[in-house]
Amino acid sequence: MKMKFLLTLALTLALGCTAAFAAEDDTPLAKEMKTMNKSLRALKKQVADAAKKDDNLALIATIRKSLDAAAKLEPAKTKEVPAAEKAAYLDKYKAQMTDLVKTYDELEAAIKADKADDVKKALDKLSEQKEKGHKDFAPDEK
Repeated sequence: MKMKFLLTLALTLALGCTAAFAAEDDTPLAKEMKTMNKSLRALKKQVADAAKKDDNLALIATIRKSLDAAAKLEPAKTKEVPAAEKAAYLDKYKAQMTDLVKTYDELEAAIKADKADDVKKALDKLSEQKEKGHKDFAPDEK
């Protein structure tokens, strides 16, 4: 009987700790980024299909909504930045978010105009921006 109780207690504690760590990673900004990433992955899979043009534009609209919300938030890493550097750090974040919006505008225009080469260029540019943004602003892995 004691063994069953101890195992139940250990399992409960383990699950509670896992949930706490998962909740820590789900900041409002992380949620918006996950939404953007999910939509972008779907877009990349189907962007070549001309029959899905309206779906692709809807995915971009979803991304833009999350992007607009994310631009108003601060990266979790901001807490680690010294107070004297915080304003410059946030300015850099806002500038990169503005550049991201411009690239999505280019992607949207290319999709509307059925310009496959421009779509590819915009997607490549988005990949570079994503990598740079995550390097600059994503929390360090623990």
